[in-house]
Amino acid sequence: MHSATLKVSVEQGIRACLRDVPNWAWWLIALAFVGARSWHVTGVGIYGFFGDPDDATRLVQVRELMASWHWFDTTTMKFGGDAGMLSHWSRLVDLPIAALIAGFNLFLPIEDAERLTHAAWPLLTLGFLTWVMFKTTAKVGGDMVGRVTLLFAALTPLGWYQFAVGRIDHHNVMIACTVSATLLMWAYPQRTAAWRFAGVLVGLALAVGYEALAPAVVLGTFVAAWGLFDRRVEKGAAAFSIALALTFAAAFLATIPPSRWMDIKCDAISLNMVVLVASGVVGVLVALVPGREWKLYARIASIAACAGVGIAAYGWLEPKCLGGPLGQLPPLAIKIWLDKVAENNSIVADFFHRHFSQSFGLLAFYAIALWAQVHRLKETRSAADLFLLAAVVSLIGLACWQYKYVSYASFISIVPMALVFSRLGPVGDIGASTIRLGAIVLFNQTVLLWASGGVDAAVGAPPAMTEQVRADADACSKPEAIRELADLPAGLVAAHIDVEAFIAAETHHRVLSAPYHRIANAIIANHLIFSAHDAKTAAALLKQEDVDYIAICDGLDKPLASSPDWKGTLKVDLVNGKAPSFLVPVGLPDPHAIYHVWKVDRAALNLQLSKAAASTP
Repeated sequence: MHSATLKVSVEQGIRACLRDVPNWAWWLIALAFVGARSWHVTGVGIYGFFGDPDDATRLVQVRELMASWHWFDTTTMKFGGDAGMLSHWSRLVDLPIAALIAGFNLFLPIEDAERLTHAAWPLLTLGFLTWVMFKTTAKVGGDMVGRVTLLFAALTPLGWYQFAVGRIDHHNVMIACTVSATLLMWAYPQRTAAWRFAGVLVGLALAVGYEALAPAVVLGTFVAAWGLFDRRVEKGAAAFSIALALTFAAAFLATIPPSRWMDIKCDAISLNMVVLVASGVVGVLVALVPGREWKLYARIASIAACAGVGIAAYGWLEPKCLGGPLGQLPPLAIKIWLDKVAENNSIVADFFHRHFSQSFGLLAFYAIALWAQVHRLKETRSAADLFLLAAVVSLIGLACWQYKYVSYASFISIVPMALVFSRLGPVGDIGASTIRLGAIVLFNQTVLLWASGGVDAAVGAPPAMTEQVRADADACSKPEAIRELADLPAGLVAAHIDVEAFIAAETHHRVLSAPYHRIANAIIANHLIFSAHDAKTAAALLKQEDVDYIAICDGLDKPLASSPDWKGTLKVDLVNGKAPSFLVPVGLPDPHAIYHVWKVDRAALNLQLSKAAASTP
């Protein structure tokens, strides 16, 4: 009896201590866990290793902004050869990153300031998102639900991978803004200020990058529908719409100079999208304000009419944009590059092709979240929970379509799971606390992905590449490997597209291509150089693009030597050490370097072309 009493007393003491821990401390613990785990697993950013080409390219863009402060000019000559690259990335992200680097540089050398920024920026954006997640779920379900939400967030690696230490690209901003906006409207349906702030966030997400376009359209549609069917949120829906349009228009004016207003681009903030957003918002406002007493069909017709005018103007300003954000991309660039980009793959397709390492666990995680939100809606029957269900279904649908939306879907899925799991009752002799803890332990994303890996190992399709091949390929992007090229005189480098951004960031060299559709012609030229089947074609392309160096890396290029698609090409010849006469081998400091470099001999190149021209009938 004494033992049982002591046990109860200890449990009560532990619960009391946990209750006394302030909410901000739980939030900081969750952030520290994510930061430590991502740093320990990858070391990205802290040790100078970017891990993703987008982070390397973002740093290049920020460095150039800090060097020139040419706010409106986002052209960089580090990519795209002599033509350079007019980046579609927004200065709205460059500015705070540049400010962090400049601030840290007051006390630290510039390299250390950059590395510290690689850690601070993603955790700042994740901190904003997780605080909103905590506040909104705590508002709806109490502090304990908010803390469970933080726990789930820390255990959702495919939610926070875009916020891991080292990630300084724009995806984390778009995810944080979109998910936060959704939760603010769900948790505060009667607070107009929350809806207005949500509109600002969605407008900012859309201004930062069009990857957020699909979630923004979905969210805007649901807001309009909620406002049409529920008069209690009409003011909120109107405030959201106005804030979204004004924020997006302000971002356009702040980042695009008047001289480029008619230079319409389909992949970034442009005049045609400003017109489209404004038209849609006008339609919503007409239906919600002067049309408040109209029949429902008339209100919907007013929105459709304004949207139709906006779409017509959007297409008139640039017809190719009707094909989507990549409507201006040449078809050949899609074939040789974009179709191979992993983030465009489908979770569902991976599942049916028996690639279960992530797909099985993600589908299980999303299925549990859907069940949880449906279960909650049956209990509450509230418009807010119907709105959240629509958002959860839509974002999960987008994630199943393309992996790029996995973070959006993962974070929004946490909310219904935290709410429902926190209210689970006892089962038989098992207490409610034990049931709740067990559900959290068993059904968090980390555990489900671990189980998914086991399923893949047992019944999955053979992997496309072995772990050793993958490790060898990853080695090509490590700074210690790339910096072998830094001792060479500056020049234009043609290399594998997956490492060119790293070469641009880690060395003084420029690169011909990189995985960015704004330099589609350079991507095509880079591919044609390495896939050339004769010296004449390779020489002509190298001269045309004014390339100084050709580089290959063992881990990336050697596996292609045995591929039938590359048989008889310049790439295979270089892997086998058979370079044409106009490519001269260049020694690197490390004789065992995994990179191999050839300098273009201009005289021999011109001689090769002259001989080819003389032999042509």
